[in-house]
Amino acid sequence: MTIKSAFAAVALALAAAAPAHAVPIAYEGTITAGTPVTGSVSGDGWETENAAGVDFWRVNGVAGQSFSVRGTRLNANLDPALTLYFGTTAADASQFLHDADWGGLVFLAIADDEVPVASGPGADPLLSNFRLPFTGLYTIAIGGFSSNGAGPFSYSMQTTQIAAAVPEPETVMLMSAGLGLLLAAQRRRKARRA
Repeated sequence: MTIKSAFAAVALALAAAAPAHAVPIAYEGTITAGTPVTGSVSGDGWETENAAGVDFWRVNGVAGQSFSVRGTRLNANLDPALTLYFGTTAADASQFLHDADWGGLVFLAIADDEVPVASGPGADPLLSNFRLPFTGLYTIAIGGFSSNGAGPFSYSMQTTQIAAAVPEPETVMLMSAGLGLLLAAQRRRKARRA
């Protein structure tokens, strides 16, 4: 064995032993309620938990708001599905899980096959009137589940948020009056016993 070939063998062994570079999750952007966004994903990235074939979006939310998100296939061969998490992440893409906590994200809900479509596999995802548990940034992961082919396939997605219901002034007044009457009755009972 020559010195050159020995050196090449050592260099090759070191290169093979070097750890692969981590690829962090990249977000497509931040979704504004009522404004549709578009993207493209692989045919099964969400199902196989291959983050390279999934799009990640940020959305702001307020605790108690009613939140909805709908994914719509723009290519009939796509079978889209999506997951909602609380938080955002820069974790390694290899950690992606579509149905559990990962990378500092808290798993909240999955939407898959809620809206029937005229053609293609499965149905479109709709997470409807989900009550947000926290105030802050959320992550939506959307990708293919059981699509016809590898893709890439295009989709659109839109969110809506409705503020938590606030009692009307009349309701608050009636509740206050009722509470006042209960307290007065309780005081009368105590006065009679004394």
